[in-house]
Amino acid sequence: MSGWWAVAFVVQWVLLVVIALVVVALARQVGTLHLRLGPRGALEVDDEGPELGAGMLPTEALADDGTSVTIGGPGARRLVVFSSPTCPVCRELAPAIPAAARAAGVEALVVHDPEAERAWDVPGTPFVVVLDELGVVRAKGTVNNLEQLEGILDTARARVGREGERWAS
Repeated sequence: MSGWWAVAFVVQWVLLVVIALVVVALARQVGTLHLRLGPRGALEVDDEGPELGAGMLPTEALADDGTSVTIGGPGARRLVVFSSPTCPVCRELAPAIPAAARAAGVEALVVHDPEAERAWDVPGTPFVVVLDELGVVRAKGTVNNLEQLEGILDTARARVGREGERWAS
């Protein structure tokens, strides 16, 4: 074997090891970014929004289509979504709300009403509250995507289940 073949062979293996190290380093960076930017659960803060376990009185509110709706009080299981027409995250979340509500077996009410937000101590939009048949708050939180919305609905289902009540899927 001549000298230049041996040099080329050694250089090839050195480059292969360098490329392997670069791939491992990039994979580590992607993993770090995924952990940092990956999906998070909905932000459920105890002192924001209505109190968990509290029965909400019927409140008239302005729905996203301009009609008047009643939120709170006894009735069907409800997902009340406080939204704002100027909120870009709300606009992105809007198409997923009906499907998520149907899958969870709840009625969805999208509300664009600053007065109702103040009455229910909503910190900002998009904010969701899940009510059972008695109008009791089972879950609440700030959501930014479909996964968080589904997480809130799952949390409500789990909380009702722990109390021995039925929550249909």
